[in-house]
Amino acid sequence: MNILFTAIGKRVQLIKYFKNEHYVVGVDSGNLAPATYFVDEFYKVPRCDEKNYVNCLIDICKKEKVDMIVPLYEKEFLKLCDSRKLFEEIGTVLLLSHKKIIEICNDKLESYKFFIENDIKTPFTYDMKSIKKKEVSFPLIIKPRDGMGSKGVFIVKNEKELNFFIDYVKNPIVQEFVEGTEYTIDVLCDLKGKVISVVPRERIEVRSGEVSKSKIVKNSNIINATLDLCNKLNIDSDIKPVGPLTIQCIVNKSDDIKFIEVNPRFGGGVPLTFEAGVSYQKYFEKMVNGEDILSIINDFKEITMLRFDDAVFI
Repeated sequence: MNILFTAIGKRVQLIKYFKNEHYVVGVDSGNLAPATYFVDEFYKVPRCDEKNYVNCLIDICKKEKVDMIVPLYEKEFLKLCDSRKLFEEIGTVLLLSHKKIIEICNDKLESYKFFIENDIKTPFTYDMKSIKKKEVSFPLIIKPRDGMGSKGVFIVKNEKELNFFIDYVKNPIVQEFVEGTEYTIDVLCDLKGKVISVVPRERIEVRSGEVSKSKIVKNSNIINATLDLCNKLNIDSDIKPVGPLTIQCIVNKSDDIKFIEVNPRFGGGVPLTFEAGVSYQKYFEKMVNGEDILSIINDFKEITMLRFDDAVFI
């Protein structure tokens, strides 16, 4: 199978995993992305906000006979969703959730509304009216509505800090600060929105928004709550989650689970789930071939990942 990953950047472990079984094409807007030295074929492409980005991807998919394209960068998702039929016409599967799901996931306020409307526990989010009336309880979390990773995320402990960061953070959302253990859950859905696997990872240590130490846990409460969330994302036969999801939650001392966000893409720590026994490469090929995939909930190993820096010399 020929598979294309966009915005490959530093996704070396991800590329290596798929390259074991498939022909891997990588694209990026920069020449110095480390992962470019690990793909079978690399193409430098325009930025995703440029006019000819999609046409460039279509041309590459034709040339390389790409069976599946896997987007990795949030800012391109809506544009690619709008071009889904163009990929279908050339026989390339776009592994990306429905546009409505993307809109819910990419906007943290929309995510909060979705959680509340569907009785999914999540940190309380304040509206600007409450903030102006000083009807808030510290500490708080401030972050951009369309933020990615830990960029622009701040803990504020008093009114002075709140007033500063409300102006400093572009298009902010203000939420209660929840203490507890953080988990990232790697979810895989097939092309019909059926959940194939759910693997929770405890975030032991995080650096620059990406996990550096993590361990997989078979926590049935987290798994069941995540399945419930994913089932509620299956809004109808067309509007459904597809492919990889990266879901974040916090579990407090009372074992209450509060979901923070859903990202409709691979997370940076997903190689841990690969090593735990979830064969994404096999399931992607089954999707391309139109085969039914059996769910493998709870079928994974509990292992720990310790990451370190490496380098490419050119």
